Amino acid sequence: MSRLSSESLAAAAFNRAIAPRAPLYALLDAARESSGVDQAQQAMLKCESLFAGDMGQMLKDVAPHLIEFPHRSAFRAWWFEQWGKSVGVLLEAPVGLSEVRRHLRTLTVVRDAAKSRYFFRFYDPRVLRTFLPVATADELRQFFGPITAFYCEEEGGSELLAFTLAAGNLSIKRRPVGTPAPQEQGR
Repeated sequence: MSRLSSESLAAAAFNRAIAPRAPLYALLDAARESSGVDQAQQAMLKCESLFAGDMGQMLKDVAPHLIEFPHRSAFRAWWFEQWGKSVGVLLEAPVGLSEVRRHLRTLTVVRDAAKSRYFFRFYDPRVLRTFLPVATADELRQFFGPITAFYCEEEGGSELLAFTLAAGNLSIKRRPVGTPAPQEQGR
């Protein structure tokens, strides 16, 4: 059996395209896939909601959760089984989970021109891939903070998108997810 037939195409594309220089984290949208938190806990990974206090308790089942994303884990396999369902984004950061969480918490609420407050669902790939290309240089610097890369699926899941900052400018790399290799016959 070929290697690609035993793992998802998205995982294979990610593994081929990404050579992380820093720890990886999943940012799960529990409102889109509520079983993700349980999957992370069963894999014994650190998993923390971006919401805290009373609001965090009230919204725990639908809140975004930051989760360790080791190279090998049952959660990682589960994550790539969800490819194309917009369950969250991956990110790379040379800092610990608590520092990444602290930064991401500063991004969850935005204000419009009238100073009304709104939740900013940047952890939804559909929002992230729309927001980043139109953000100003200052917004990008603030948004990335200690994060060196964001990864998510393109609409329909046919491509892996990698967003990085290079000299203050957004860089977007697209990697096709591809098709599985044919299985070996016989033996």
